[in-house]
Amino acid sequence: MSLADCIRREKGTKDPSEVEALCLDQAKCTEGLGALEPFAQLGSLSIQDAGISSLETLPALEYLTELKMSDNKIKGGLEHLLRCPNLERLYLAGNQIATLDALEKLSGLSKLELLDLEGNPVTKEPSYSTKVFDMFNNLIALDNKNRQGEEIEEDDDDDELDELELMELEDEDEDEDEEELELLEEEELELLDEELLCDELDEEELDEELDE
Repeated sequence: MSLADCIRREKGTKDPSEVEALCLDQAKCTEGLGALEPFAQLGSLSIQDAGISSLETLPALEYLTELKMSDNKIKGGLEHLLRCPNLERLYLAGNQIATLDALEKLSGLSKLELLDLEGNPVTKEPSYSTKVFDMFNNLIALDNKNRQGEEIEEDDDDDELDELELMELEDEDEDEDEEELELLEEEELELLDEELLCDELDEEELDEELDE
C-alpha cells in the first residue's frame, strides 16, 4: 500500500491538523515523505519497514516527540531529522547507518532521551556507546541500555524519564522557594528600615518638645 493510501486509512475522517499520531508501518514510500506535510500537529509517527532510503523529503514536524523508523534503508542524511526539533524518542534500529560522523548530524536534537540504533553497522565502532552518549546531553537510553551499559526495559526507561522530569520539577520548585525567600527578606528589611525611620522621627519630635 502506498504512503498516501496508508495515511488516508489511518486518519479516517479527521482533518490532518487534528491528527496527533500515525502508524504507517510497511507503507511503500517510493515517492518520499512529502505526504506528511499537512500533519503539523503530529506528536508520534511510526513508519517502519517502509523501504525508506532518504529523509530529504521529511517535512518539518515541530510537535513530533516520538519517531519510529526502524527496519528501513537509511544510511545518512540524518540532519533532515533536525526539522523535528522536539524529538525525545528516536527508533532507527535495523537501518544502514555506518559511521559516528553520520550520527553527529543528530547532535542538534537537544531533547533526545531515547535512541535505538541496534542492528546498524555503527554499533560496531570502537567506544560506540560512550561516544554516542557524549553527543547528547539528555540521552538516557541507547539501544535499551543506560550510560553504564545496564539493560533497561521500556517500562524501566519510562521510570527513568519520569524521574528525570521529577528532578527537573524539584529544581524548579527549589528555585521558586529561593526567590520567595529573597523577596521575604527584602520585605523584612524594608519594614525594618521604616521602623528605624519612624523611631528617628519620634526622637526628633521628642527633642523639639523638650527644647520648647
